[in-house]
Amino acid sequence: MATQNTLTKEATITQLFGDVERFVNQGDYSKAFRPIDKILQLNPNDNEALQCRAVTYIRLEKYQSALDVLTKGFPDDKFILEKAYCLYRLNRFSEVAELLRKCRVEGYSDLGIRYLEAQMAYKVEDYDTALEVYHKLLQETDKKDDTYNDILTNFDAAKAALLFSGNNVPEKVRMNIMDVDISGIYTDQSMHIKYATEDSHNTYELAYNSAWMCKESLSEEDYSEEEIEQELSTINVQLAYVFQLQGQISEAIDIYQSVLKSKGVDITASAIASNNLVAAKKDTELFDSVRKIKVASANALETKLFRSQRRIIAMNEALLLLYMHKYAACHDAVRKLLQVYPENDDLYLIIASTSYHQKKNAKAIQDLQEFAKTRPHSLSINFALMQLQILQSNPLAALETFESYWSSIKDEKEKYKPGYVGLLVWLYEQAKKQEKAVQALEQASAFWKSEAISDENTSILKQTAAFKLKIGRYREAAQDYEQLVKNDPLDSQALAGLVAAYSQYDISLAEKYESSLLEIGTPMDIDVESLEKVVPGIKKSYIKKTDTKASVPPDPERWLPKRERTTYKVKGKRKQQLMKGSQGTAVTGGGIGGTGSANIFGRSNVPSSEATVVSSTIQQEQPSQKSKSSGGDKNKRKKKKGGNKW
Repeated sequence: MATQNTLTKEATITQLFGDVERFVNQGDYSKAFRPIDKILQLNPNDNEALQCRAVTYIRLEKYQSALDVLTKGFPDDKFILEKAYCLYRLNRFSEVAELLRKCRVEGYSDLGIRYLEAQMAYKVEDYDTALEVYHKLLQETDKKDDTYNDILTNFDAAKAALLFSGNNVPEKVRMNIMDVDISGIYTDQSMHIKYATEDSHNTYELAYNSAWMCKESLSEEDYSEEEIEQELSTINVQLAYVFQLQGQISEAIDIYQSVLKSKGVDITASAIASNNLVAAKKDTELFDSVRKIKVASANALETKLFRSQRRIIAMNEALLLLYMHKYAACHDAVRKLLQVYPENDDLYLIIASTSYHQKKNAKAIQDLQEFAKTRPHSLSINFALMQLQILQSNPLAALETFESYWSSIKDEKEKYKPGYVGLLVWLYEQAKKQEKAVQALEQASAFWKSEAISDENTSILKQTAAFKLKIGRYREAAQDYEQLVKNDPLDSQALAGLVAAYSQYDISLAEKYESSLLEIGTPMDIDVESLEKVVPGIKKSYIKKTDTKASVPPDPERWLPKRERTTYKVKGKRKQQLMKGSQGTAVTGGGIGGTGSANIFGRSNVPSSEATVVSSTIQQEQPSQKSKSSGGDKNKRKKKKGGNKW
């Protein structure tokens, strides 16, 4: 009887496992829990049922429930991959790292564990480790295996992320776009975005090819237009970002707005588009930008965005406060961000900007000086401090700042770059320290002379020679220019400098080298008169035609203002205004009786004394006439008011 019950129990469990498999194949994972629970009721220690329960929780993205099942039902050395994956999806990276370390110590070399190790390294932005692990997996995986393309896609994604982190990836690791699928094109496109400002053609080609392939493949699978737009949203955001890097801001804004208007767009793509749209609009449409930045900084994106992306979004949010003149709020927000991202120099510059925008330049300089002490190797902080000091007409302070930064550079190839040396020489020149400028140039020249002939050596030597020529050290300048001409006899700039240096103390040598200079070409046949008639920004029809005949004598009053010329005529209201005032004062006639009529005999026939008497008489009589007429007008207005009260 017991044996029959056992057989019945085993048959029931087998049938229930068949139900579980059927629900899983149908993708209806929630219904799979019912047969699993029945199996565990029959046999609570059934490890296969517990494993099915954990995997079903993972398929339903209930990672904490799956981890609880795996932790309670199995020992620590069982189902390590599943446990590590649940911890990874719960963003408990320190526990994942500890678990993977134990696996390496115990010699676990499972493909899934190593794949997870690479994914976690990518998630925590350790791209070098991710590339190393992915590269080994690619060498050990057969190209015909289905997982090979997945590993290759993630490998390229790690390369793209490494580029954006500021490091370089060798050219040989890039793939030909014709040899990969849509995922390969997308990741290769991501890598090319790093060089978008230099290689715009290839970047556009990759973007459009990836969009075209995506649309074609989805159309073949009977996706609707709305679903295709959702899938294309990520590629479109990247394309808009390329336009933004190229300075085509209006095109980028149009694409970002189109993506945001689409329904069902991925939350990550929507966040990136919103943030980039805010960056494109800068200090315009600030209230709309505030709404957009809230979308980009939603709590749901905490685990979907990289740390660098979250930092940029938070920094843009602080910049919006700065644009809206909310300086205290901006300052407090950036101080909080510095606790999370103390390595980012841009945040220090925003703090200084809050003071600078309030015209507190001294406070901004003081803040930057404090930041420069804590971060002496920061290029952006030191150069921002130098810029403010130069704007304050304090080149000595700027020189001191740059000398402190320059001395902290340990790599001599970096230290003696032509740009750094040129800036140091300029600051020395502004501070009236010409000897130190020469010493700096000679040190840089000596360093680059010890290296192989390079562009840096030529550039530094030209700077040295030009500066010596400028301060009057002609013989030393000639020696440097001789070295340049020796290295490149066709260098016309060096030849011209050599001639200029020799001309100060040896004319014969100057004439000797002057013959080697390129001849200036013959001037072109130019019609000067026609060029003079063409005024930039003015149409030809607007240019006045002037009579240049010599028979017409020039106007002798052409130097006087028009209103002082005898031919000037008053027009419009101004003529009526000139007739106002006391009678006889504004009229040139002043005829009989001073009534303002035309003077028959001319202006000089009226004695000045008589005109004066008449004028004074009229002026004395005028007030009484005005008061009389004004009184009459007042009475009229009163009568009119009284008779029209309705």
